[in-house]
Amino acid sequence: MSQRKIGTFSLCCMMIGAVLGSGIIILPPLAIESAGQWAVPAWGLTALFGIAFAYVFAHIGTLFPGEGGAASAVESAFGSGAKRLATYTLSGAALFGPAAVMLTIVDYLPPALAPETNLGRGLAAGAIQIASAGLLISGLRNMSRVTLVLASTATALLLVGSGMVLAFHSGPPAPLPEFNSGSMGYTLLLLFWAVVGWEVVGNYGAEVINPRKTVPRAAIIAAIVVGLVSMAVAAGLQYGIFPDKTGHGVAALLYPLFGSFAPWVMAGLVIALCVTTYLMFVGGVARLVAHLAKEGGFPLFFDQRNAHGVPLVVIAIYTMVHLFQIFLASTGVLDVAGILAIADGFFLVNALLGTMAAVKLFAAPLPRMTAILLSLGIFMILMQSRWQVLSAIAILIVLIVYRKRLCPTRAN
Repeated sequence: MSQRKIGTFSLCCMMIGAVLGSGIIILPPLAIESAGQWAVPAWGLTALFGIAFAYVFAHIGTLFPGEGGAASAVESAFGSGAKRLATYTLSGAALFGPAAVMLTIVDYLPPALAPETNLGRGLAAGAIQIASAGLLISGLRNMSRVTLVLASTATALLLVGSGMVLAFHSGPPAPLPEFNSGSMGYTLLLLFWAVVGWEVVGNYGAEVINPRKTVPRAAIIAAIVVGLVSMAVAAGLQYGIFPDKTGHGVAALLYPLFGSFAPWVMAGLVIALCVTTYLMFVGGVARLVAHLAKEGGFPLFFDQRNAHGVPLVVIAIYTMVHLFQIFLASTGVLDVAGILAIADGFFLVNALLGTMAAVKLFAAPLPRMTAILLSLGIFMILMQSRWQVLSAIAILIVLIVYRKRLCPTRAN
């Protein structure tokens, strides 16, 4: 059985690819547009936030190894109702985020391959979605081999490209303008997508070698690498001087390396990061949903698995929902920003529950204080969410409380 498990390096690469993901492609231009010269300091805060996030959730993973992950910690701290809320919010976020990831891949295809119509865009995103789901159900061992190549290649290209821009194609930094708390708060809300992924590190604890050592070690290394890459990309875009033909957003960082071939390399980079995000995140959440199905939180057939131990039914349901959202996006009913706004609200609630559980469960001063600061920061960011998302979360809480009171035996 141990031969099927993965080690520190493979898990670290999976984490890097999952957390960098589509965020490192989508967010830097949005942050510059929102915060201007304050975008790089905002990325610095986000990088520190991400390292603290990885530290706390990796520590949770060592206390509660297995597919329950952080949700098991929430249950231990606050009871079964809170665990259900954590699971439902994370599984709800997984219903929306991946569709935006697949649409992002299509948006960064080179001009020769990019679909010319919204319908063509939807068909291309749907095909990538189906292929990614097929890779996901092939098992964690196969996933780790693919993500090892994808994540390491993407990380190296981003670091080298950003370094060359800062060294040879940058201008002097402009002085920081007057601080605007409103724009900074909105920018941090956007940048929260850059740290999404650490919540599920514990869900793979049963499938790695010696999880009490492997999970924290891989998480801390991955968090440092993600922070360095994020800061390098943010600084490269903030201070770089680019000709018009370099392309949009992060694509400009690859122009000094690849010239006219940069769009093709960028397309491969986006595919690598986005597919790795999908594999790591949906795979972790699917295991969590299957785990809760054993306890009555979802229908029992959600725990049906294939020969690789992958929750096949859950992934099939997610795939159908994602394909439906992609269809809605191709008809103009949804867009990437709207999908991400919904997913972020659910992510924030799940993260807040996890950090609050850590505050209660951790005994050592450093991890406990880190969890306290994270909880405060996450709550402040959550308050920047759209009122529709906050209302949906409030309704979900009411339903869970009502179900627990109506059927206390079953709820527990």
